[in-house]
Amino acid sequence: MKNDFKIKNPFKKNKDVPSTKEKKQFKMLSAFTILLLIIAFIIFISWILKWSGVSVIDDKNESHDIVALGIFDLFIAPINGFVSGAEIIVFLVALGGFLNIVICSKALEGFSQNITSALKGKEIWAIIPLMVFFSIVGSAEGMAEESLGFYMICIPLMMAAGFDKLTGFMIVLLGAGVGVMNSTVNPFAIGVAVDTINGSGAGIETSVGDGLVWRLTSWFVMTTASIIFVMWYSWRVKMNPQKSVVFKTMEEDKKFFLNEAAEKIDMNWKRKLTLVFFGLTFILMIFYMVGWDSILGYDNKTSYGPFYKFGEWINTNIPYLSSQAEGFGNGGFIVVSAIFLLSSIVLGLVNGLGEDGFLDQFMAGAKDLFGVCLVIAVAGGIGWALEKSLIQQLVVSGLASSIGGINSSIGILIILFILFIPLSLFIPSTSGFARAVFPLLGGVLAKDSDVLASGSITAFSMANGFINLFTPTSGIIMAAIGIAKIDYTKFFKVMWPILVILFILSIVMISIGGAIGGNIA
Repeated sequence: MKNDFKIKNPFKKNKDVPSTKEKKQFKMLSAFTILLLIIAFIIFISWILKWSGVSVIDDKNESHDIVALGIFDLFIAPINGFVSGAEIIVFLVALGGFLNIVICSKALEGFSQNITSALKGKEIWAIIPLMVFFSIVGSAEGMAEESLGFYMICIPLMMAAGFDKLTGFMIVLLGAGVGVMNSTVNPFAIGVAVDTINGSGAGIETSVGDGLVWRLTSWFVMTTASIIFVMWYSWRVKMNPQKSVVFKTMEEDKKFFLNEAAEKIDMNWKRKLTLVFFGLTFILMIFYMVGWDSILGYDNKTSYGPFYKFGEWINTNIPYLSSQAEGFGNGGFIVVSAIFLLSSIVLGLVNGLGEDGFLDQFMAGAKDLFGVCLVIAVAGGIGWALEKSLIQQLVVSGLASSIGGINSSIGILIILFILFIPLSLFIPSTSGFARAVFPLLGGVLAKDSDVLASGSITAFSMANGFINLFTPTSGIIMAAIGIAKIDYTKFFKVMWPILVILFILSIVMISIGGAIGGNIA
C-alpha cells in the first residue's frame, strides 16, 4: 500500500542517457531575494528622502517628515509581513498538504490517462479536456508548483500519440498559466488583492464576487484561444514533424520521455473517490469564497443578506456543527483552510495512509509551499516598510497626480495593466505582488471604486499571469523548461504568437469590462 504513494522524481538524472558537461549558466535571483533587496532599497531611499527634508500631507492636512528606517528594520519587515499575512500562509500550509495527498494517490494521473485512452486515434481532442482541467484549477486555485508533476505525464502521452514534447509542455503551461492569468476566485491573486484593497484605508469595500462574471467571460475567451493555438500547433507538427522547433532532438526525446513514461494507472475505487473529493473540495472553496450577499446587493452592514443570516442561524441553532464559521461568502482563509484540512484527513482515510503516512504526505506538501509563504511574508514586509517610512503616502500622492489625473476609468485600468507587467518581473508571486502594490493604489481606486476596484484586480491578475507565462525570473517556468529539456530560446520561439494574442485580448477584455462597470465587471 505504501508503494502506491511514491512519485517518480522528474528531476532525477536518467542513467541511460550519456551525461555531458554542463556549462555554468547565470542563475536568476529568487523572488525571496529580490523582495528583500527591494526592502533594502526602500530603507536606503528613506534615508535620502529624510536627508532631503521631504514631507507628506496626511488626510488631516498635517505635514509629516519622511521616517528613515534602520538597517535592523530590514529583518523586522518580513516578520511583520508574516504576521499580516498569517491567514493566507495558514491556508497555503493546508492547501499544500491537501494537494500532495491527492497527487500522491495518482488519481489525477489516472484521470488524464483515461481521457487520452478514451480518445485513441483522436488524441488531438484530448488537448481540450486536459487544458480545460488545468485552466479551471489554475483559475480557482492558482496552479503553480503543483503543475510541475504533470509535465512528465502529458509530455510522454502526447509524444506517444505522434506529437512533439512541446505539445504536452504547452498543454500544462498554457492550460494552468492562462487559468491563473484569468483567475476567478484564486485566493492567491483575487483573494489577497480583495483583502489588501479593503484594508488599504481608502474606504473601499469590494469582494471576490465583484467582477466575477467578467473574469469568467475573460477566462472562457482566453482559454479557448489557447486551446485553439495548441491544437493548431500540434496538428501542424503531426502533419509535418519538421515544423517542430525541437525536430532535431525528436528521436532523443522519444528515447528519454517514452522510456520514462508513467505506468498505466488503475482507477480503483480509492482513486475515483479521491478524484470526487478533490473536485468537491474546490467547488466548496469556490462557493464559499464568492461574496453572494454582495452580488445580491447586500452589504452585511446596513442590510444583512441571506447567506450571512444562514451562517448566523447555523452558529446559533446548530453550534455542535459550528459556532464560529461565517456563512458562505462572508468568511475568509481561516475557514477555507479548515475545509482543506478536513478534506485531507478524509482522503488520508480513503487511501489508507494511517497516521504516520498522512502526516508524512501532508507535511511534505506543506513544506513544498513554504517557499511561497516566505515570499508572501517578505512582500508584506515591503508594505510595512513603505507604510512606516511614509513613502507609501508619498507614492500615493504621485499616483494620484499622474494616473489619478486621468478622467477615464478605462484609461486608468489599461495603464495599470501595462504598469503591472514590468512590476511583475520583479515580483513574480501573485500574492506577493498584491500585498506589495495594492496598498499604494487606494486613493486612485477610490475615484471610481465601482469600476476601478474590481477592474484593477482583473488587470493585476492578467498582467501578473501574463508575464509569468514566460519570464525567466519565474522559478516555475525555468523548472518546467528543465523538466521538458527545452532550450529557452526555442520555447519563446513557439510561445511568442500566443503571447501577443493574449496581450491584445487582455487589453480588449479590460476595456469592455471597464465600460460595463458595476459588480459585473
